[in-house]
Amino acid sequence: MTTFFVPERAHADAERIYGELRVEAEVCTGVSSRDRRIEEVECRYRGVDRHMRVGEADGSNGMIVAAILQLGRDIFTIHHVQRQDAERSEPTVLQRTDVYAVTEFE
Repeated sequence: MTTFFVPERAHADAERIYGELRVEAEVCTGVSSRDRRIEEVECRYRGVDRHMRVGEADGSNGMIVAAILQLGRDIFTIHHVQRQDAERSEPTVLQRTDVYAVTEFE
């Protein structure tokens, strides 16, 4: 297992960024986020089986995964590292039925 991190951020900054991503996910979905810290998920997205892991490229768009959040029981969001000059993009939203396996950080 890996210790929790947010890619390309100092540990102290990672906590702040993670908190901001939780708020963003809640605004996007209308559901409260859980305290669970997820490192990776095996899922089906746009008809293709995927393995998404924090710190690695997302096979669907090539962007680095910054965080994976669970909201309520049935929703997961995948957030990506944004270029500094880019506006934040909406997270990828997955339903629980699309997620096969979840691995949490240590």
